[in-house]
Amino acid sequence: MIRKPNPLLIEFLDKNIPLPSIDWETVPLGVNPMDAWEMYDETVEGWVPVWFPTIDRNSGRSYGEFERAQLFNDDLERILKAMNRWPLWGSPQQKKYAAAFALLQLFCETKALCTLV
Repeated sequence: MIRKPNPLLIEFLDKNIPLPSIDWETVPLGVNPMDAWEMYDETVEGWVPVWFPTIDRNSGRSYGEFERAQLFNDDLERILKAMNRWPLWGSPQQKKYAAAFALLQLFCETKALCTLV
């Protein structure tokens, strides 16, 4: 069975659209954006990044594939809403940039390097 990427990542995953430039002063120390923007598991629904949690940190319970994909989607939507980019709008390049910055924020939140928005 072929797994589909999260619809919010369609433009982001398009290699023909360039990634945004980074203002390094806004990136937490020691974070490489490529770590947040690469490493998608194409074998799971939603192509959830490998760095996204697989267990509930409070209970230790493992997430199922579809639950994890839904949690990932919910977090992306939450961040895009905080960026005033929900629903995702604009040109393919603008959508890729918004998704890239949302992923970077989510990566930082996941690694406890920045606060939740």
